[in-house]
Amino acid sequence: MRGNINPFTSSEFALLGFLYEKPTHGYDLHKLITDPDGIGLIWNVKMSNLYAYLDKLDKKGFIHGTMQPGDAHPTRMEYQITEKGRNAFETWLPSIVQHPRDFRQEFMLRYFFLLKYQPENVNTLIKQQYEECSAWLANTMSLFEKVNEKDQFKKSVIQFRLVQIQSMINWLNILHNPIKTK
Repeated sequence: MRGNINPFTSSEFALLGFLYEKPTHGYDLHKLITDPDGIGLIWNVKMSNLYAYLDKLDKKGFIHGTMQPGDAHPTRMEYQITEKGRNAFETWLPSIVQHPRDFRQEFMLRYFFLLKYQPENVNTLIKQQYEECSAWLANTMSLFEKVNEKDQFKKSVIQFRLVQIQSMINWLNILHNPIKTK
């Protein structure tokens, strides 16, 4: 919904997404979220920040941690998603990104988890995000047309935004209509 502000950062939704699959220890969550063949392609989270996010999610009731004794390792905390966390993740997952500055991380994260959990809904998200990006492009073009010719810096910044948004649209088109290779 337009105007809603996410209650969490992308990293916190990533944690909910990984816990959505199964209960996991903090160290293993860190490995998942920094995997260079997965979400780690778009960002990195320091271990200390990860535990701060887990603590925040736990305090708000979106996850629950349980101490797990270990023979081969020290006692560790295992986290699992709660019903409240599951509902928050399921609501967030199919929603579009509301601002171009959030596209790289927010859309990619949703795309990653939709491919994993709901591949049948990927094209719907791509189409909806395409429409949103097209609206961004039209609004930014309108802004560009109102800039005074003498304001070169402002004009250049808006041109940069236009190129970024057009690039997002082009990429979404490729996702929706994959290029066939021989």
